[in-house]
Amino acid sequence: MNRSHDIRKGILAVGLLACLWAGATAGAAEPAPVTLTWDEAITNGVAQHPLIQAARHGVLETQAAGKQIAAVNYPQVSGILANSLGNTRVQSNLGVSGSLPKPVNSLTDPGARVDLLITDFGRTAHKILANRSFAAEADKQVLTSKALVILNVEQAYLACLKQQTLVAVTHKLLAERKLIRDQAESLYRNQVRSKLDLEMASVEAAKAEADFIKAQNDLQAAFASLNAAMGRQGPAHYALEERPAAPSPAPPIESLFKEALERRPELLGSKDRVQATEEALQAARALNYGNVTAVGAAGYAWWGRQEVTSAGGNPNNPGAQLGWWGAGISSSTPLFTGFRIEAEIEQAEANHEAARATTRVIANDVVLEVAKAYLSRLTAEQQITVAQERAAQAREALTLARERYKASLASILDVTTASTALLTAETGLAGARYGYLAGNSALDYATGAEYGKY
Repeated sequence: MNRSHDIRKGILAVGLLACLWAGATAGAAEPAPVTLTWDEAITNGVAQHPLIQAARHGVLETQAAGKQIAAVNYPQVSGILANSLGNTRVQSNLGVSGSLPKPVNSLTDPGARVDLLITDFGRTAHKILANRSFAAEADKQVLTSKALVILNVEQAYLACLKQQTLVAVTHKLLAERKLIRDQAESLYRNQVRSKLDLEMASVEAAKAEADFIKAQNDLQAAFASLNAAMGRQGPAHYALEERPAAPSPAPPIESLFKEALERRPELLGSKDRVQATEEALQAARALNYGNVTAVGAAGYAWWGRQEVTSAGGNPNNPGAQLGWWGAGISSSTPLFTGFRIEAEIEQAEANHEAARATTRVIANDVVLEVAKAYLSRLTAEQQITVAQERAAQAREALTLARERYKASLASILDVTTASTALLTAETGLAGARYGYLAGNSALDYATGAEYGKY
């Protein structure tokens, strides 16, 4: 008696849930599905995802930094206006000197100064080469982001396909359990079966409806994840193309390791960073040799009054105007910098060794990713055959249980158990099929075989 009461309570609860969901969705029109192929989804992700756009701006930033470094090799032209009063004088390079033993009164000197680096013994050249390597690493970062976006889109696309299959499976189970419920109701009315069988069948049908509703909502969540993988916002309803899941033999894993080490963009970018730190180390060592610079200046001077060296002598300037120009070469060699240069060299050496170690770490991670993806694909491939046999047996068992129940040779529990086993088998088959496809995508990502196609 208590069991029958609990069943009735379960029927009411599940029925109320179904009514609430139906009332909430009755007024909402189902949007028309948008056709989205596999290649279109990947192309949209590559074109729209902000992760790739951010990486591309990183390339532009590195290129701009390289232009700043290379600017040292060009003449540096400055316009200067100098004015002095009292015991100060404008120097020939348009600076101001002081502490003259005689008054100058005033001196205004507009002009221009040109500085040109003759040599800094390779420091700038090595910095330019280091920046080029950093720019090459930034280019590889774009490819790394592209490969990751492609993987995420493919995985999200396959998740949607899997969820669509689960919606179809739960819908089929719902129809099956409604048929069992109708059959139990017919047998109950003919007084062949008890009312308990009808109530149990009704409970199972209500559970199947709840599972169907959940599968539909999970499908909408999967579509939202696909949008996020493509760099879009908002939910959508797509009509996706099915992917063939026929297993095909994979090449030997040793060849996959070789391909991955040759093509993975993050590993190639890490090698570029090693080269960049090597050039930065050479640039730091060049600090020990200083630099040689050419300086040129030209201007026009206005004096406030004449300068006379002695009484009755000729003035040094007429007290009016005078044009002038000058050129020279300056050399600077560091003798002692408080161990600053030595510290910069040590820092550059540490960065170089760290970059080399990071490259080895990335290479190890790449090999591990290939091994995991290969074994995951192999496992899913083996599971497909087992899942297909299990699903076929479950379908046969459900048909037999339903016929036996109709002939009063089995209980309603046997039928519901068989339908649950079929749901589990169909779900497992879908998981194996799309797990195999997901393993293919992961293996393509791990070997660097996918990003070059888009």
